[in-house]
Formats: sequence, C-alpha cells, structure tokens
Amino acid sequence: MSIKRISIVKKKSYSGILELEKKFQISNRGEVCLALGGDGTFLRAAKKFACPILHIRGEERDSLGFHAETTLSNIKEVTENLKQGKYIVEKHSKLRITFQDKTYEAVNDVILFRASAQSIHFEVSYYDDEGDVCPLYPGQVRGDGIIFTQQIGSTAYNYFSGGPILFDIEAVVATPVSANYKFSIVTNKNFYVQLKKHSGVLECDGTSLAKLHVGDSFLITRSDRVVKVIKLRNGEKLSEKLKRLENF
Repeated sequence: MSIKRISIVKKKSYSGILELEKKFQISNRGEVCLALGGDGTFLRAAKKFACPILHIRGEERDSLGFHAETTLSNIKEVTENLKQGKYIVEKHSKLRITFQDKTYEAVNDVILFRASAQSIHFEVSYYDDEGDVCPLYPGQVRGDGIIFTQQIGSTAYNYFSGGPILFDIEAVVATPVSANYKFSIVTNKNFYVQLKKHSGVLECDGTSLAKLHVGDSFLITRSDRVVKVIKLRNGEKLSEKLKRLENF
C-alpha cells in the first residue's frame, strides 16, 4: 500500500524531517508512524500509536536502535519505499500484566525487582493446558528479580541479563536476575508470580507500577493487542543488528 499520510515521533528535530514533509502529509492520524531516534523513541511510538511503526535510527552514539530498519542518511530511499509500497508489516503481541484487578500492557518487558539492598524470594508458576498452576522454577527463586519479555523486548534488559534473543518466534521469555540461576525459559504459557520474602517493585517498560510486599502476586499473559512493525525490503539484516549489539 502506498503511504500518503504519516505520523512522526522523534528524539529531536533531525534535518531529514524536511524530506518527509515534502513527500507526505504529517498528521497525528497517519497511516504509519515513523519513529526517528533510538529504542526509547520506538517504545514511545509503540505506546502512542496503533498504526504500523517504521523505526529509523538517528545515529546517536548512546542509542542502539536495535529495531531500526535503516538510518536517516537513507531517508530518500525510505520515502520511495513507502510511496511504492515496498514493505511488509509484522505483528508482535504485547504482554499483559494483571495486578490487584488492574491490567497493564507492555511492549518491551515486565520486571519484578528488589525494592532494597536485600534479595527477594519469589515463586514463578505457569498454567498448564488444563488450567492448573504448576511450578516453573524449582522452589523459591532468590535474587534481584525476574524479567518477562517477548521478541521485541528480548534485546533489551533481558539480553544484558543473559537472556536469549528471540528471532522470528512469538513466545514469552522468563529470565531471572540472579547469580543462582544461569538459564531462561521460553514458552507460550501464562505466568503467575508471588513474592515470598522482602519487598519488590513491579515495572512495566521502565515505569514503576507498584511496590509489592510478601504475599502479593501478579499474572503475565500474552495480550490480544499487538505492535505493528514495518520491515523494508532492503532493511537492515539481523546479522547487522547483532553486530551493532555486540559493539554497543
């Protein structure tokens, strides 16, 4: 589909925006959204817009921009691809967090982290096909916390905590932040987490949701809401993204 109207979420006022203004109508209700900047800019766009998002790196040295398809130096080529419909749209499920009868949506990750210098103890369970609760990890997990993420967020805190990078697969990763556990679990099950000792903080995409105390619990499921991501036909390959990740 040829694009005529776009929305823009940007880290700063890049010179390449002038080229976009020449070729497209800029609107808050664009057919697609262009996220210009690093991973934080992509995250803001994914939270603000339901339309497909094209991530374009702004070349800042302090930002990885892992999901970016290209850079602003190629903006003329990008505009031609959008005009000619030379792209595809991928859909990635969000994570849904349920805590105290309230639900939240995460694009990157959900994190339970200790609220003080003391390590927390918690139990992680999953729901089997019959709906029964089964332990995921043996006994109580002890450490700084645990990360839940999917494909989009797997290259963020999950990766730097030793978790796997998910590629071309829709699943949930559970990665403990603990010296006692050197493995992650990848599954499509729903998770139930209960805090057993000390206090923790529940975070969603870097935003604190609540402080948890002993006995508090929350549920992690895959949401029916999705993030739509634009992939260009000549966009950056996974090997190129991983090279930048290694050098970051």
